[in-house]
Amino acid sequence: MRAAIRSATGILVVLASILQSPAQSQNGKANDTCDSGQPNAPVKIEIFSDFQCPACRTFYLDTILPILKEYASQNRVCIVYHDFPLQMHSYARPATRYAIAARRLGRDQWLRVCEALYADQALWTETGKLEPVVARVLSSNEMARIKKILEDPTIEESIEQAIALAVQRGIRSTPTFFINANGREQRVVGGVSYPILKDYLERLFK
Repeated sequence: MRAAIRSATGILVVLASILQSPAQSQNGKANDTCDSGQPNAPVKIEIFSDFQCPACRTFYLDTILPILKEYASQNRVCIVYHDFPLQMHSYARPATRYAIAARRLGRDQWLRVCEALYADQALWTETGKLEPVVARVLSSNEMARIKKILEDPTIEESIEQAIALAVQRGIRSTPTFFINANGREQRVVGGVSYPILKDYLERLFK
């Protein structure tokens, strides 16, 4: 896990070099289902993340949420989140279970649960009490359905499949994300600030 997000200066250099160099072709069996946005969006961002990772929290709340509002909502970017709970984090896997269950209810429920898990990360990582955090952003009916879904053994299968995909893609730390555009893919290890990612996306759209 990255202890902190890279400095803005360093990331600017990385993204500038990406824009000036040939991109790599897409590879791996990535999930084509958009968690926000539509599959026909000109840019797809695939993110491998761990709910207990502090850098993932910052990246989601400070960078991805604005991307969802400004780009995914306008179908300019498709966002795909891949769960990658690291073994070093005691509560990452239980948190992932709630996120997967919420995703099975619907996109809106998944978005609410993800934001709650990241926003209240400091709370549940200390106590392991995830249910109250999730329950605060769902209706009583939705929470009852979540609890039922959590009993499904395929939840664990989904987690193992997600971990296998991360291993296949060579993910070693979180967050790691891939920007796919024009049939090509670029990989970025670590989070970036919203202004930097926004600038990069706007260059892609030109």
